[in-house]
Amino acid sequence: MTTTLFRSRLDQLSPRELEVLALMAEGRSNRAIGEQLTVELKTVETHVSRVFTKLGLNEDRHENRRVLAVLTFFDRAS
Repeated sequence: MTTTLFRSRLDQLSPRELEVLALMAEGRSNRAIGEQLTVELKTVETHVSRVFTKLGLNEDRHENRRVLAVLTFFDRAS
């Protein structure tokens, strides 16, 4: 998948999903993200799942979706 495609998919994320992704990029766990945003863990898990879906990151035992999502976020920032 090309960088341009990932960037256009990042544009599909809601402001809250981008906020969650930014916190993931800081190395925060789902629990820590929930504490910072004052939301339940289940809510964070839903946002993370939607980030993966919107970025087209399907479950794959050979790749870490969280890492790929964060790399996409950092690529957009550069």
